[in-house]
Amino acid sequence: MSEDDPWTTIDLERADQASVDVSVGESDLSVGPPQEFPDYAAIDIETAGNGGVTISIEATAGDHGTGLASAEITVEEARRLRELLGDVIERESGTE
Repeated sequence: MSEDDPWTTIDLERADQASVDVSVGESDLSVGPPQEFPDYAAIDIETAGNGGVTISIEATAGDHGTGLASAEITVEEARRLRELLGDVIERESGTE
């Protein structure tokens, strides 16, 4: 991330492993495995104005549906996320 371009986008290689779930009242919609398979998925990371970080996840399944979820997290929460991701990577790669 830089000051000129605060966004870092990670396009997901396995969009078919993403799902979009929406629940409004008693109406539920789910796009993703095992029925509709998204053909695009990305994670965007942007610096927030208050020194935090905004993480957005987008998944699109053709004309069937698009889902976007964003959450602003603090720097400390971002550090914790980094630690959790690192733990998962180490465990899955057997380097623990």
